[in-house]
Amino acid sequence: MSPDKPLFKIRKPSRRDHKPPPGPDMGARILDAAEFVFGHFGLRGATTALIAKKAGIAKPHIYYYFEDKDDLYRAILERAMNKWARDIDKLDAHSDLVTILTEYIDRKVDFSRDYPYLSRIYATEIISGAPYIGEFISKISTPLLLQKVKEVDAWAARGLIAPISATDLFFCIWAMTQAYADFSSQMCIMKKKRALDEADYAAAKATIVQLVLGGLGLAVAGERKAAGRPRSRAARPAG
Repeated sequence: MSPDKPLFKIRKPSRRDHKPPPGPDMGARILDAAEFVFGHFGLRGATTALIAKKAGIAKPHIYYYFEDKDDLYRAILERAMNKWARDIDKLDAHSDLVTILTEYIDRKVDFSRDYPYLSRIYATEIISGAPYIGEFISKISTPLLLQKVKEVDAWAARGLIAPISATDLFFCIWAMTQAYADFSSQMCIMKKKRALDEADYAAAKATIVQLVLGGLGLAVAGERKAAGRPRSRAARPAG
């Protein structure tokens, strides 16, 4: 899959999509500004005037690409959901289990670090009952999740990991990793920092990996090496 091409659409094509653009990369520039504004003020508090100001453009330029504020909000949610879909789609059942889960957790923490506003927008949308993306979650996200749940269940059936509710495993990974975006302000206050740094994100990754792998009966790579043991049966490829 192309890392740049959207996988799914959750908004109808704008009637303005085919008008001549007012400048290069203007669409992405507007989306970046909207991500910031919606992340700070929410759907109700955000305005196209604020988004235009953040993007450094005239307000009418927004309407070359988007019908209205709701259309732009849907586009931001689409951006978030497509990043989520790519991350979970990269889980490869035929690779080393420790590597699979470690890389997935790394990507989820990286998402919280690199796209905190997207994470917060998504969280707010879900807390509000998912009025804009409920259908997307039902028709797109759920089948993707269930496909991965089936693979994890197969690992457990083969004795590769400890028995576990695979659905709840993913819920727990999402909750732990997204906390570093959604609750970063609380973390900064408690750590007496202005912002989380790379050491904080590295520690988060290591801790979450240790918790997840330990719960599944898998040894962290460093622990296996330190113990001088060959790769355990639980860490062998699932394919």
